[in-house]
Amino acid sequence: MSEYLKSLNDKRRSQHFLWDNRINVYNAQELPDNINIEAILDEISDMVPSHLLRGIESIMIGAFEHMRVKELDALYSDNAIYIYPDYVRDEKDLQDDIVHEVAHSLEEIYPADIYGDGQIEREFIIKRMQLYNALKHEEITLFPRDFFLNMEYSVEFDTYLYKTVGYPLLAALTTNMFVSPYGATSLREYFASGFEEYYMKSPEYVKKISPQIYRKIVKLETDMEEI
Repeated sequence: MSEYLKSLNDKRRSQHFLWDNRINVYNAQELPDNINIEAILDEISDMVPSHLLRGIESIMIGAFEHMRVKELDALYSDNAIYIYPDYVRDEKDLQDDIVHEVAHSLEEIYPADIYGDGQIEREFIIKRMQLYNALKHEEITLFPRDFFLNMEYSVEFDTYLYKTVGYPLLAALTTNMFVSPYGATSLREYFASGFEEYYMKSPEYVKKISPQIYRKIVKLETDMEEI
């Protein structure tokens, strides 16, 4: 029995295997012993339509220096999802991260379909200004208004939200505004957080909080399947 269990564990943590019959997953053995990466990916396949994985060719697991410096647990770049194993807390955390990065892959291959009509941008800026007005009433330093109108990621603004405002207060202020506090950091994270919420938790909540993101995800699910 022990040999059988060992063989199962070795298979689970194999160095290389295919996800969705085509996506190469490398260095699975680098993950903690309690992480079953194949089971995690199987569950994602059950939730996320296969055609939405088109932008991913591989998943690379390892202690990548560029991720360590920026303290990133997951990253999408050049058709690959990179995972820093030391930053993986548990299976749920890793599953959320992978789905989040799938969203970023879709931004690369369907930018016009997601952002072409400007509706997500408009929704995002309205929420950013709501956050700006909410922060005016708090006894903390208020960043210049122009930062709230900038849709691109800014290290300065992210640091302000994380350290000056703090995520507990940010979460309280953004309830019923953003599906997660991190979604307030940039337009891309706004979309990716909504995508993650849609598949990992509640599409109805996304429809309520971020209707334009909900509309675009439904469009991606239906219109892009035939491409």
